[in-house]
Amino acid sequence: MRRIGAVFFLFTALAALGAGPPATFRADRILIRPRREVSPATMTQLHRLTGGRVLRAFPRLGGVQVVQLPRGLSVASAVALYRGSGLLAYAEPDYIVHALAEPNDFHYLNLDLWHLKNAGQYGGTPGADIHATAAWDTQTDASNIIVAVVDTGIRYTHEDLAANMWTNPGETGLDGNGLAKSTNLQDDDGDGFVDDVHGINAILGTGDPNDDYGHGTHVAGIIGAVGNNGVGVAGVAWRVQLMACKFIDASGNGSVSDAITCLDYARAHGAKIVNASWGSYSFTSSALRDAINLLRDAGIIFVAAAGNDANDNDGNSLYPASYEYDNIIAVAATDRTDALAAFSNYGGTTVQLAAPGSPVFSCWNGSDSDYRNFDGTSMAAPMVAGACALLEARYPGESTHQIMNRIFSTVDALPAMAGKTVTGGRLNVARALAPVPPPVVPADTPWFDDDLPAGAQTSANGDAWTWVTGSPASFSGIRAHQSGLAAGYHDHTFEKATGTLEVFPGDVLYTYVWLDPANPPREIMVTWNDGCWEHRAYWGDDLIPYGMDGTSDRRPMGGLPPTATWVRLEVPAHALGLEGAKLKGMSFALFDGKATWDLAGRRAGP
Repeated sequence: MRRIGAVFFLFTALAALGAGPPATFRADRILIRPRREVSPATMTQLHRLTGGRVLRAFPRLGGVQVVQLPRGLSVASAVALYRGSGLLAYAEPDYIVHALAEPNDFHYLNLDLWHLKNAGQYGGTPGADIHATAAWDTQTDASNIIVAVVDTGIRYTHEDLAANMWTNPGETGLDGNGLAKSTNLQDDDGDGFVDDVHGINAILGTGDPNDDYGHGTHVAGIIGAVGNNGVGVAGVAWRVQLMACKFIDASGNGSVSDAITCLDYARAHGAKIVNASWGSYSFTSSALRDAINLLRDAGIIFVAAAGNDANDNDGNSLYPASYEYDNIIAVAATDRTDALAAFSNYGGTTVQLAAPGSPVFSCWNGSDSDYRNFDGTSMAAPMVAGACALLEARYPGESTHQIMNRIFSTVDALPAMAGKTVTGGRLNVARALAPVPPPVVPADTPWFDDDLPAGAQTSANGDAWTWVTGSPASFSGIRAHQSGLAAGYHDHTFEKATGTLEVFPGDVLYTYVWLDPANPPREIMVTWNDGCWEHRAYWGDDLIPYGMDGTSDRRPMGGLPPTATWVRLEVPAHALGLEGAKLKGMSFALFDGKATWDLAGRRAGP
């Protein structure tokens, strides 16, 4: 999926491929993204022609727009009209997603926090928990970390949540008239929402995210119900800032346009972690994918429920959990015995780990002292989100990759998880919080030179790999790999290497290039893959369209290097969001011309 950053569009329901029920979407809206070169005036003219009206726009999201359709214009017709203009990167329906609440056979069981400390009660297996009590000996407080609960809202007056609700600093204190900003019916911070003290309701466009369904309140309690306060339950983090972002309504449904409004709000207001206990099989959305990618570039971890249908997500993707971005943690659910919950989705390559989810006792929205048991991967995901909050607080200097690697590398390996998740294990918060000694690494670490890394597979979509021993002679070793001569975009790529290259904070990634003097390219692009291809650097003209320019998706590095000589290209790992990553592949791309590549690796930082 090297080219996943390119424009793609899926309008036909995946049900046609046997992937689930037909996609549902709003009949009154679509989502579009203009091409980079298209001016606002041109887009205004297009909207006049179609009768569409822009309800919301997201400049940081590549200019994504939510378009209100005129009466009588169907979604299919509108999408066809907008796509047919040739002005758009994509146009798509505003799909509906669903809260992943519980399977049909869920039970109300005894009020028992076994997921935090399992002593074998009620038929459970001692130790089949996230080892929270041991973790709390190390860290209970994440009060400086904002976790966005993008869900049905939160009952923010609940006795076990009120003290941990995020408070918007732009909507607190007094305004110029001496009125409380929290209730003055003004948008004091200019973010488009009035009196958004604890978050937003994207459905109504208001600053009141109160929960009318219960699901989001339950999720919030798992992440961060106040600990050691003598009432109710304890969250994974005893102290944390819970941001309420409501886009799912009282029937458990929400639209993509409202979801991306919540995600953009969370990013703009400083969230470090987003919990997404919702999804759908029946579509994939370019706009939602772009919104998650923007979170990724901001260093925000996106924790997603894997789904509740005993489905293999490797073969039947559930979104957003199955998007390929490397800031996503997809979570399956275990039961009291450390078995995969009967309802839980799984995926040996797409679901990272499991956490308890059957059943979990947490806060509910019926009253300020309401609690309830609930089953689902919706309950497993917030345990991981809470663990990430504790880790972010304990290790504030670490990158997103490093925090996630702590979660993945410290799971309790379980027979039931072998082949069912990437890590083969269940969350262990205590081990994740333990200090890890820094590795001792040489200053310059080559990754590959005369051959590809162990286990690497060349891509069938790219150019064939040609190894040469002359014209030019190798920079290092015996041979180098050379592109063909072609017009336009062409590349040579490998992926899925088992001989990975670990990247540490401060590292610089390098490779050597020799540009053909008779046929120099107009642009060269080097892409690194850690399971996700969105880490690109380019030199020369900006002609290769993948990714979002100026971000870790597509980082400009200046002009082309000189021809007819070996030049070392270097890119700081932090510029590409790769600190803490384990590299599995690289792509060497050109626009026009011919080049030769040799010796790639990492240079240790300070």
